[in-house]
Amino acid sequence: MDIVEEAFRELYPDRIPSYEAKIRYSGRFSSYNANILHRQNNLTIRMSKAWRGVDREIRKGLIQTLLLKLFGTRKAPKKTLAMDLYNIFLQNVHIGVEKDTFEPDIAESFDRMNERYLNGMVDRPNLVWGTASMRKLGSYEYGTDTISISTVLKDAPEELLDLVVYHEMLHKKFKFSTRNGRSYYHTPQFRKKEREFSDFDHWEDELKRFLRRRSRISWLPF
Repeated sequence: MDIVEEAFRELYPDRIPSYEAKIRYSGRFSSYNANILHRQNNLTIRMSKAWRGVDREIRKGLIQTLLLKLFGTRKAPKKTLAMDLYNIFLQNVHIGVEKDTFEPDIAESFDRMNERYLNGMVDRPNLVWGTASMRKLGSYEYGTDTISISTVLKDAPEELLDLVVYHEMLHKKFKFSTRNGRSYYHTPQFRKKEREFSDFDHWEDELKRFLRRRSRISWLPF
């Protein structure tokens, strides 16, 4: 049986698939990313090429996760064995990733936060500067074990850089939890640990003020 049909029938045993499914492996995705597109009778699942050699059950769990996002959880199981395997894989894939990129300023911030709040227990991932985004200040990517920080923070006060780096470190530490086919990243445990950042409310407000100032500067007429 086709892997997409098998994934669908496990989730929705009372429904008959009424589409033509295709899987496309793309080099445009970063490691272990994927998406799903449904148009009329066509269902296309696009995965990064990194998924090619991954166990079939794990890939089926990925497909089921995408199907739940598309078709919903009504009358579908909250989870399947394949979805459990997929989540375990994604939470641990960083272990085998090569770590060879460390931007000095971000690395210094990472080490400060690691010693101050995490007992030095978080392994250093790849640390890179991203784009000059004021909407997305940082991100952690599981597949490449990479923390990316917006370049707008290059000239920010040290505490603001630390705040954002610490937030992304917590994503690496706590990963995510799943419930009813959905992934949750900012769990109560995450938020509680985040607020251990010294004078958290003050520096969060300072970060907002810093971004407002940067935004005004960016839109000054010439």
